[in-house]
Amino acid sequence: MNIAILCVFIASLLPVIFIAYAKVTGGFKAGKHNSDPRAYMAKLEGKAHRARCAHDNSWENFAPFAAAVTLSMIAGTDQSCIDMVAVGFIVLRVAYGLSYIYDKDKLRTILYTGGLVCTGSLFVMAAF
Repeated sequence: MNIAILCVFIASLLPVIFIAYAKVTGGFKAGKHNSDPRAYMAKLEGKAHRARCAHDNSWENFAPFAAAVTLSMIAGTDQSCIDMVAVGFIVLRVAYGLSYIYDKDKLRTILYTGGLVCTGSLFVMAAF
């Protein structure tokens, strides 16, 4: 099993999980709000709003992470190093989403930065 590829898959699911949480906590009703779900989601407040923001940010960080994993594997970087950094990214991104939902802004910034460092590290490993 390739742990890094599994981590890319998990990273692709995080936005879906966060938006599902936003919809459930925001009272989204498929029959009532499905004709314009984005407009409904834009009106959310509190935890539901912050979960939607975590969803957006998760999509923004997914592509660079997936590219970094892919490039580091193509470049022949040691797989155990790639796996370790990829797992770190997932742990940080899950914690980031939770800190966003529960309004822990300073912790969220630290966790976000850690995720960026993981992605950057994978790019650097691919380059050298």
